Amino acid sequence: MKMIIAIVQDKFIDDLMDKFLDEGIYVTKLSSSGGFFKSGNTTLLLGSEESELDKIDSIFREITKTEELHNERGKFKISGATIFVIDVEKSMRI
Repeated sequence: MKMIIAIVQDKFIDDLMDKFLDEGIYVTKLSSSGGFFKSGNTTLLLGSEESELDKIDSIFREITKTEELHNERGKFKISGATIFVIDVEKSMRI
């Protein structure tokens, strides 16, 4: 079992959540902020079997995009999502 923690730009969340729900993938959504530009983000938590990881990865790649931001400090690439995949030793529903 895997735990996926994804920090996603707010502008992608609605489409991402709709796609996960359409695919029957359950997601916990947490509001968050931070990063270099202090922009609005949402943190998603997903529990998944390893066999579902490719499908989840494809959904993230389909919906979220890396973008370039230009400001007075220069040009920067902003990730649409930063994703961590963690091994889960035990999972319980109570």
